[in-house]
Amino acid sequence: MENLNQLISQPTFWHNSVTYYQTLQEIEFLNTKKKQYQRSHFILEGIKAALELLELYADEELLQKAQTNLSQLQQELEIVEIQQLLSSPYDQKGVFLAITTEVGGIDSQDWATMLLRLYHRWAVNHNHKVYLVQESAGDLGEVKHTILEIIGRYAYG
Repeated sequence: MENLNQLISQPTFWHNSVTYYQTLQEIEFLNTKKKQYQRSHFILEGIKAALELLELYADEELLQKAQTNLSQLQQELEIVEIQQLLSSPYDQKGVFLAITTEVGGIDSQDWATMLLRLYHRWAVNHNHKVYLVQESAGDLGEVKHTILEIIGRYAYG
């Protein structure tokens, strides 16, 4: 991380837009990972403290809090596990998504519209940027063909 910050401080760094964009993305990714680790570590320390107190005193409220924290830690670990599964260099990239209806009439166009909304909502909920690259509508305004560009980590994976 320190090396990346030193790289940014060099005056020539900002001359190459591709390099600086990739480096800034890497810094953002590393900061996110650091926050994720700190959050998990904080939750784990809270669970440890609660268990130590529960050994001394039987407290239902403290037990509930420890169980809640344990569930939260489990969710954090599931996210990390998914990210580990998506460790291919391409998995962390953005994606172009094409939805096309060749046959099937209005029903297939309606289905394509629902898919478009589903993918768009998924991308927005995962803090990805979504751009409409191309779109053609059917007779009733439904999607006949569309291409989305989704930019963000793990959009491809």
